[in-house]
Amino acid sequence: MGAAGADSPLNMCTTLVYVLLVISHVSFTFSSAIHDFDRAFQQFLQDNGYRGGVVAAMRDGKLVMTRGYGEDRRGKTVTSSSQFPISSVSKSLTAVAILQLVQNGQLTLKDKVFGESGILGEIRPWDKSKVDPRLADITINHLLHHSAGWDHSHGPLYDPVLNQFYRRRGQKVANIAQEMGSQQPLDPKLLISYVISQPLQYQPGARTAYSNFGYLVLGRVVEAVSNNTYKDYARKNIVSRCGMWNTHIPTEAEPWDVTEVMDEGASVYQSLEPSSVDSTLGWQSNVYDMMRFVRCTFESQQVLNDRHLELLLSRTDFSEEDVWFAAGFRANAKNIVWQDADPHADDLILYHNTNPTEGHGSGIPDSWIIALYDNAMNHLRQQTKEIMLLLENISSQENLFLYDISELHSHPSYDPRQTYNALQYTIRYNLDEHQLSAYVDALQEEGLGIHWFTSSYIHDRTLFTIIGKQFSQPTRSQYDYLFEHGMSHRYLLQRKLQLEEVGYNMTQLHSYRSSTHSKQVVFAAVFRFEAFSVDKQMKYGTNHLPEPYDKLVEMYNEKHFYPICQTVVFENDKEEFSFIFVKDAGDTRIEFKHNYDLNTKRLTKLTTDNAKVHLHLSYLNAYDVDGKFKFAAVFSNVTSLPGSLEVDQPESSVTEMAIRSLRNGKIPKYIVSYLEDGNIKFAVYFEEV
Repeated sequence: MGAAGADSPLNMCTTLVYVLLVISHVSFTFSSAIHDFDRAFQQFLQDNGYRGGVVAAMRDGKLVMTRGYGEDRRGKTVTSSSQFPISSVSKSLTAVAILQLVQNGQLTLKDKVFGESGILGEIRPWDKSKVDPRLADITINHLLHHSAGWDHSHGPLYDPVLNQFYRRRGQKVANIAQEMGSQQPLDPKLLISYVISQPLQYQPGARTAYSNFGYLVLGRVVEAVSNNTYKDYARKNIVSRCGMWNTHIPTEAEPWDVTEVMDEGASVYQSLEPSSVDSTLGWQSNVYDMMRFVRCTFESQQVLNDRHLELLLSRTDFSEEDVWFAAGFRANAKNIVWQDADPHADDLILYHNTNPTEGHGSGIPDSWIIALYDNAMNHLRQQTKEIMLLLENISSQENLFLYDISELHSHPSYDPRQTYNALQYTIRYNLDEHQLSAYVDALQEEGLGIHWFTSSYIHDRTLFTIIGKQFSQPTRSQYDYLFEHGMSHRYLLQRKLQLEEVGYNMTQLHSYRSSTHSKQVVFAAVFRFEAFSVDKQMKYGTNHLPEPYDKLVEMYNEKHFYPICQTVVFENDKEEFSFIFVKDAGDTRIEFKHNYDLNTKRLTKLTTDNAKVHLHLSYLNAYDVDGKFKFAAVFSNVTSLPGSLEVDQPESSVTEMAIRSLRNGKIPKYIVSYLEDGNIKFAVYFEEV
């Protein structure tokens, strides 16, 4: 008998068995390492009296594990998605913001901060008789490196940022708000005016002393230089750019997620308003976003270039030790960068090795975040590094960031061992408008485009649903796209013309009522690079009333244009239509129908009836008419692929249906949310692949 050919059944079976054995070995190694880590970390929590904790580790920009353990301060089970105050990592965000402004030429590190010609010259000392003359010497660089002259480890004032916390604990410190005749929480500028009336503890630039207050001042510098609020500047230029869609400064209506009881181990967050400590301790996040922040800052350099990254990590002139205060971080001579928590907050460590091959000499993760629920340790970095050694050989075959982005992947019925289309699609429901830009950046960072997006105005909130899809080809027209939202009619036209000049075509347009724009009707759009060929024609319009729109549709149809999107809002007792029509090269005619003012029963019947004449659902939109939701739909023969519509589905059922459908060769093409009897429901259209 001759030798088996390369493609013979015998060789193919042998190869398959080998592949399965390799996968089985990798899976066993992964689960064994995770089991050892779980056991060690739970012992660490128990030995040190922590209620719980959450961990993420990354190697070469790829997440290798995320885990949650125990409970938080409110008794909630901790998961990988649990949110927590990020304490002094807020300073890291602020330092990056300052170095960005330096990078943009809006600021220098030598700029003076106080005094008549200082950046914050408008903030006057509360008591001019006590002003320290050395105050005028303070520079941006001093503030970044905790060397501005304040040492809050000594009384009588101690740390002025924590004044309310000290007083709630019964410590005998001045009541700053009362002295100033104001109310808690103090506005940061008011607190600054009080503190700059007090003497400095040392000459600026002579030594270092950890200072929450210095970073509160830097937040006001960001505002003065950028002509924006600190929160908005950081959100636009760092948080959104890095895809940190879970990261925000809580509002008074949504305080930090900590218990209200002031016990012996109380956290500083039980006493402070987020807005009063925004740039020094104010941010809240989760482990996924903290790893995105590390990757964005140190690896992909999306926020700082090489030169300004070096400035971020540089040591001060007077620091000769192997460990120093970098800007917003601690750093050492072994290429390690980290930030830990404020001494009065729950313990936390954010760790990154800027040169892992030199610093580790092993496969230990080069970045990690550990957030703990309680305050127990002084040497967290070294202790946690020993635990992280257990992950030395661990790797993940999956992209674990998808578990944060997609409710498909985080659903209990999702099985990562299945090789079906669920790996190519993601779904996220009920995104708040302020999360949109960061979420889309997170999608792009993981190689995903926007397959579909829509919104509904429910309970005075604008909620978006986005279906993501992995790029099928590494072509620029696939991965190069821009998403913009909150645009007025005039700004939409301006952006369309601007982006067309540099090769971007508007491929999706959505009109919606915006809760962040005083309930006004605004627009969101996707612009893709060279999405249309030069001989493809496009027409778009906004806010067309029904009768004129019907006539326009008739005219476009006669000229062989067809709709690729159509959205409706109800404004001034009338439907208003916004749309994109296109005409392909040649003279091929696309048949289509458009309908609106539909209830779920009518929508379902039209979907079934039109499919019988080969007109399939090609766009779907839900809109609110005086508290009752209606649907608008387009049916066309632009595709011959059959599909099925499901209505009145709760969110949990939609996800299960999507996973099941993807296994069976169907994709979730459209998902829209609406309100029915006070409950959020979904209509979903699945299309066969």
